[in-house]
Amino acid sequence: MGGGQDLAVVIGGSGAIGRSVVAELRTRGLGVIATHHGQHPSDPDAGTGWVPFNAASGDATGLRAAVDAVPNRLAVVVFAVGVPSSKRPVADTPGEEFARLFAVNALGLVTAWQALAARARAGAARLVVVSSDTVRVAGAGNGAYTASKAALEALALTLAKEEARHGVRVNVIAPSLVASPQAEQILAVKGVTDIGAHYAGLPAGRALTVQEVAGVIGGLGCDPVWDYATGTVVRLVFDSGAR
Repeated sequence: MGGGQDLAVVIGGSGAIGRSVVAELRTRGLGVIATHHGQHPSDPDAGTGWVPFNAASGDATGLRAAVDAVPNRLAVVVFAVGVPSSKRPVADTPGEEFARLFAVNALGLVTAWQALAARARAGAARLVVVSSDTVRVAGAGNGAYTASKAALEALALTLAKEEARHGVRVNVIAPSLVASPQAEQILAVKGVTDIGAHYAGLPAGRALTVQEVAGVIGGLGCDPVWDYATGTVVRLVFDSGAR
């Protein structure tokens, strides 16, 4: 990272939302370190440092080392990790699935934050946590995912209180359905065969785009208007008020 360029860390940077967040933050002039799980991204963004990170492992040694190697101020941390459920009823969902989703979707934040907290505090960073509107909706057949995201939000709101004295701001973004390859895979598991028709039947007549979600994350992480806010959950939903 050159000169006095502030640093952003994107946990889960290789997913559809994560890639868009990386691009958004680089557009805003930040240097970016992003994590991937498994295969290294085949078309890494120029100027972005990629680090392997398994959120379920409880080990963020490599991530800590990569960030500590950059002396620039750590200004923004985005947690955009998430794995879906099998969409089975709670009674039919194995306990292993609940444990795996909690380990990745919720405890992954704990692992990452414990590795980055000292640098984030030194830079009075902003942490943006990506949750899901499923916490509000709590639809049938998604118990493991919903519960893990509810736990994630509880952890984020706790961090907002704990880290405020260090100047750290912690906020959550919880989008409704986002058009992405993962979303289409999940819809297929639910038996949806016409993705376009499904999107058209949503309240807004379409799903959110990854660019829209990334734009809000970029604002929460960088824009002065959000400097006052911490412990806020921004739910990106379309509610016309009609009943």
